[in-house]
Amino acid sequence: MHGGDEEGLFAEAMGKVKPLPAADKIVTNKPKPRKPAMHIVPKYANPASKPSAELSVQPTDDPWVFIADGVSRERLKRLAAGRPAVGRSFDLHGMTRDQALSELEQGFTQAIAEGVRVLSIIHGRGLHSQGRPVLKDAVYHWLRQGVYAHSILAVIPQPGSGGGACLMLLRRICKV
Repeated sequence: MHGGDEEGLFAEAMGKVKPLPAADKIVTNKPKPRKPAMHIVPKYANPASKPSAELSVQPTDDPWVFIADGVSRERLKRLAAGRPAVGRSFDLHGMTRDQALSELEQGFTQAIAEGVRVLSIIHGRGLHSQGRPVLKDAVYHWLRQGVYAHSILAVIPQPGSGGGACLMLLRRICKV
Protein backbone atom coordinates (compact mmCIF):
# COMPACT_ATOMS: atom_id res chain seq x y z
CA MET A 1 0.00 0.00 0.00
CA HIS A 2 1.20 3.50 -0.74
CA GLY A 3 1.13 6.30 1.83
CA GLY A 4 -1.63 8.07 -0.11
CA ASP A 5 -3.86 4.95 -0.10
CA GLU A 6 -3.63 4.66 3.70
CA GLU A 7 -4.62 8.28 4.17
CA GLY A 8 -7.56 7.83 1.79
CA LEU A 9 -8.77 4.73 3.63
CA PHE A 10 -8.45 6.50 6.96
CA ALA A 11 -10.36 9.55 5.72
CA GLU A 12 -13.09 7.29 4.32
CA ALA A 13 -13.38 5.37 7.60
CA MET A 14 -13.44 8.54 9.69
CA GLY A 15 -16.02 10.18 7.40
CA LYS A 16 -18.73 8.00 8.91
CA VAL A 17 -17.87 8.99 12.50
CA LYS A 18 -20.33 11.33 14.22
CA PRO A 19 -19.98 12.96 17.66
CA LEU A 20 -22.02 11.45 20.48
CA PRO A 21 -25.06 13.41 21.61
CA ALA A 22 -24.40 15.25 24.90
CA ALA A 23 -26.87 12.98 26.74
CA ASP A 24 -24.84 9.86 25.81
CA LYS A 25 -21.45 11.23 26.94
CA ILE A 26 -19.91 9.86 30.10
CA VAL A 27 -18.30 12.53 32.23
CA THR A 28 -15.66 11.40 34.70
CA ASN A 29 -14.13 13.38 37.50
CA LYS A 30 -10.47 12.83 36.85
CA PRO A 31 -8.25 13.44 39.87
CA LYS A 32 -6.04 16.49 39.57
CA PRO A 33 -2.44 15.59 38.81
CA ARG A 34 -0.29 15.48 41.93
CA LYS A 35 2.20 18.25 42.35
CA PRO A 36 5.75 17.21 43.12
CA ALA A 37 6.66 17.25 46.80
CA MET A 38 8.83 20.32 46.26
CA HIS A 39 10.84 22.26 43.76
CA ILE A 40 14.27 23.48 44.69
CA VAL A 41 15.94 26.38 42.96
CA PRO A 42 19.69 26.11 43.45
CA LYS A 43 21.71 29.12 44.54
CA TYR A 44 25.00 29.69 42.81
CA ALA A 45 27.93 31.90 43.73
CA ASN A 46 28.33 32.81 40.07
CA PRO A 47 24.92 33.63 38.54
CA ALA A 48 26.34 33.05 35.04
CA SER A 49 26.84 29.37 35.91
CA LYS A 50 23.21 28.90 36.93
CA PRO A 51 21.40 26.35 34.72
CA SER A 52 18.27 27.56 32.97
CA ALA A 53 15.94 24.96 34.50
CA GLU A 54 15.22 24.66 38.20
CA LEU A 55 15.96 21.42 40.00
CA SER A 56 12.88 19.35 40.59
CA VAL A 57 12.13 16.64 43.09
CA GLN A 58 10.48 13.28 42.56
CA PRO A 59 7.05 13.09 44.22
CA THR A 60 6.68 10.46 46.94
CA ASP A 61 3.73 9.10 48.90
CA ASP A 62 5.56 9.68 52.18
CA PRO A 63 5.61 13.32 53.37
CA TRP A 64 8.79 12.56 55.33
CA VAL A 65 10.73 11.47 52.21
CA PHE A 66 11.98 13.64 49.42
CA ILE A 67 14.36 12.83 46.62
CA ALA A 68 15.97 15.10 44.04
CA ASP A 69 15.50 14.11 40.42
CA GLY A 70 18.20 11.72 39.31
CA VAL A 71 18.65 10.05 42.72
CA SER A 72 17.86 6.35 42.40
CA ARG A 73 15.86 4.24 44.82
CA GLU A 74 18.99 2.07 45.09
CA ARG A 75 20.86 5.12 46.40
CA LEU A 76 18.17 5.54 49.07
CA LYS A 77 18.56 1.89 50.11
CA ARG A 78 22.31 2.41 50.52
CA LEU A 79 21.68 5.57 52.56
CA ALA A 80 19.28 3.67 54.85
CA ALA A 81 21.89 0.91 55.22
CA GLY A 82 24.51 3.41 56.43
CA ARG A 83 26.48 3.86 53.22
CA PRO A 84 28.05 6.35 53.36
CA ALA A 85 28.25 6.65 57.13
CA VAL A 86 26.72 9.59 58.99
CA GLY A 87 29.25 12.40 59.08
CA ARG A 88 27.46 14.70 61.50
CA SER A 89 24.44 14.44 63.83
CA PHE A 90 22.22 17.14 65.25
CA ASP A 91 20.16 16.42 68.37
CA LEU A 92 17.44 19.05 68.59
CA HIS A 93 15.57 17.57 71.57
CA GLY A 94 14.50 20.18 74.11
CA MET A 95 15.06 23.12 71.77
CA THR A 96 12.46 25.62 70.71
CA ARG A 97 11.59 25.83 67.05
CA ASP A 98 13.76 28.94 66.55
CA GLN A 99 16.70 27.47 68.48
CA ALA A 100 16.54 24.27 66.43
CA LEU A 101 16.45 26.08 63.09
CA SER A 102 19.35 28.31 64.12
CA GLU A 103 21.33 25.21 65.16
CA LEU A 104 20.56 23.58 61.83
CA GLU A 105 21.69 26.59 59.82
CA GLN A 106 24.98 26.86 61.72
CA GLY A 107 25.56 23.11 61.54
CA PHE A 108 24.78 22.92 57.81
CA THR A 109 27.19 25.77 57.09
CA GLN A 110 29.99 23.91 58.85
CA ALA A 111 29.08 20.46 57.44
CA ILE A 112 28.98 21.74 53.87
CA ALA A 113 32.28 23.57 54.31
CA GLU A 114 33.84 20.32 55.54
CA GLY A 115 32.38 18.26 52.68
CA VAL A 116 30.17 16.07 54.90
CA ARG A 117 27.84 13.94 52.75
CA VAL A 118 25.38 12.40 55.25
CA LEU A 119 23.69 14.16 58.15
CA SER A 120 21.42 12.81 60.86
CA ILE A 121 18.87 15.08 62.51
CA ILE A 122 17.17 13.90 65.69
CA HIS A 123 14.01 15.98 65.91
CA GLY A 124 11.78 13.70 67.97
CA ARG A 125 8.37 12.36 67.04
CA GLY A 126 6.36 15.19 68.54
CA LEU A 127 4.87 13.11 71.36
CA HIS A 128 4.96 16.14 73.67
CA SER A 129 3.53 18.56 71.09
CA GLN A 130 -0.12 19.45 71.19
CA GLY A 131 -1.60 18.41 67.85
CA ARG A 132 1.06 18.13 65.15
CA PRO A 133 4.77 17.54 65.87
CA VAL A 134 6.01 21.16 65.92
CA LEU A 135 9.76 20.55 65.72
CA LYS A 136 9.55 17.74 63.17
CA ASP A 137 7.30 19.82 60.89
CA ALA A 138 9.59 22.87 61.25
CA VAL A 139 12.71 20.83 60.44
CA TYR A 140 11.19 19.27 57.32
CA HIS A 141 9.85 22.62 56.15
CA TRP A 142 13.33 24.14 56.60
CA LEU A 143 14.93 21.24 54.73
CA ARG A 144 12.52 21.70 51.82
CA GLN A 145 12.55 25.48 51.61
CA GLY A 146 15.44 26.80 53.71
CA VAL A 147 18.64 28.41 52.51
CA TYR A 148 20.34 25.01 52.09
CA ALA A 149 17.50 23.19 50.30
CA HIS A 150 19.53 23.29 47.07
CA SER A 151 22.28 21.27 48.79
CA ILE A 152 20.07 18.31 49.72
CA LEU A 153 19.74 15.29 47.42
CA ALA A 154 17.52 13.12 49.62
CA VAL A 155 15.88 12.95 53.04
CA ILE A 156 14.54 9.72 54.55
CA PRO A 157 13.42 8.68 58.04
CA GLN A 158 16.37 7.19 59.90
CA PRO A 159 15.88 3.42 60.24
CA GLY A 160 15.23 2.38 63.84
CA SER A 161 14.28 5.89 64.97
CA GLY A 162 10.52 5.34 64.98
CA GLY A 163 10.13 8.50 62.91
CA GLY A 164 12.05 10.66 65.39
CA ALA A 165 15.10 11.26 63.19
CA CYS A 166 15.99 11.62 59.55
CA LEU A 167 19.01 11.01 57.34
CA MET A 168 19.92 13.28 54.51
CA LEU A 169 22.31 12.99 51.62
CA LEU A 170 24.03 16.22 50.62
CA ARG A 171 25.37 17.13 47.20
CA ARG A 172 29.07 16.83 46.58
CA ILE A 173 30.74 20.18 46.69
CA CYS A 174 33.11 20.83 43.80
CA LYS A 175 36.03 22.89 45.08
CA VAL A 176 37.68 25.03 42.47
